[in-house]
Amino acid sequence: MPVLPRSFRTFLAALAALAGLAVPAGAGAPAKPPEDPATAMFERCRSADLAKERDCYAAALDERLAQGGPAPVLKLLDRLAALDPDVRRDGHFYAHRIGISALKSPADVGAVFATCTPAWQSGCYHGVIQSYFIATARDGGGVTTESVDALCGDFRGKRADLLFQCTHGLGHGLAILHGHDLPLALSSCDLLSREPEREMCYAGAFMESLVNATHPHSVAAAPAGAAPGPGKAGAAAAHAGHGAAGHGPASAEAAPARPRFQALDPADLHYPCSRMEEKYLVACYTIQTSAMLHHSGRDVGRAASECARAPEKARAACFLSLGRDVSTIALNDNEEAVRLCGLAEAAFRPLCHRGVVESMVNMNADPAEGIPYCRAVPETQGKRACYIAVGLQALVLPDGETKREQACRLAEAELLDACLGRPAGPRVDAGSDPA
Repeated sequence: MPVLPRSFRTFLAALAALAGLAVPAGAGAPAKPPEDPATAMFERCRSADLAKERDCYAAALDERLAQGGPAPVLKLLDRLAALDPDVRRDGHFYAHRIGISALKSPADVGAVFATCTPAWQSGCYHGVIQSYFIATARDGGGVTTESVDALCGDFRGKRADLLFQCTHGLGHGLAILHGHDLPLALSSCDLLSREPEREMCYAGAFMESLVNATHPHSVAAAPAGAAPGPGKAGAAAAHAGHGAAGHGPASAEAAPARPRFQALDPADLHYPCSRMEEKYLVACYTIQTSAMLHHSGRDVGRAASECARAPEKARAACFLSLGRDVSTIALNDNEEAVRLCGLAEAAFRPLCHRGVVESMVNMNADPAEGIPYCRAVPETQGKRACYIAVGLQALVLPDGETKREQACRLAEAELLDACLGRPAGPRVDAGSDPA
């Protein structure tokens, strides 16, 4: 139900009073229901001035965070996004800020990290790791194999979902720590002793570099009192956020004296991947279509053509990236997302569909959110790949086996086995490059 403007609701109340419908004050008057905090924030902050609106929402969420920790505030963000499409669009960045604000001391990183949720594309997780690195830089801590291996060690062999979130967030934090010098951040990811964790760290660093370049007015700057704080790293570190306005070098000490890395090149839709060593290519292309669409005015067809030209080992990653971006462009319109993936060559559409549904599951931290999309996919191969992706993506969420079982029961009967990962005749590998 739409929220009426305050002035109009006041007018309706006056009409009710004139008609004798107002309840007199006194012992018999019903108690006023408690005000919904999401509605209150929406009414207070909604503005035609987007910068002012973002600052207002960010301050209001910070205030709620001080009262109860990240999990309830992320749920509040869900309700706020249902009222305001601006918040839904910027949800990842609000969640990122929540993570930054939640960490008050580097010593608490493991405990605070575990209180985040995967909602809003894991923004809270990214923020906690970002805040940790800025704080340790302030205190003179260095980046070594020992330090990067230890950061996510609490989740290794215990919580695969949190290990992924932590090592991916590590890439974000290293990119910010090094002033968005992407090659330097990648070299720090190289210090990780385990290859799968290096890949996840690379992907986080590439994502951070691109988001910083394409979202210069983000809301994720750390508020006063968050872990970075004043001190050795200075005020810049205290307000380092998820956008150019607060995403500069963490400090003069942290930023190396070298030419500034160029994050984007409008003349080369494959940059920076086109300049990267082979070992970084797959991670680079997991976010590269966001750069392609940024430069081409959201031309999905052109991005699909460019993905078909990507290096063979990274082509699948590029089409998965395209699917994620299609999900963002189409919002909740499944038919439109199917149409946009249809702009890719037939052989690559299953990968695009997989990218769409993975994004849906990641955004909502619920595999059931992907089922309606899979039902809308018309081609047999694409539909099967979609359901396989739902099942696999469920496994990186808390209580993943149970969530996969619950979600897959909503699939078409003939594709239940595909969703559950059971062998049932010929199957399409949802993660392979069909070319």
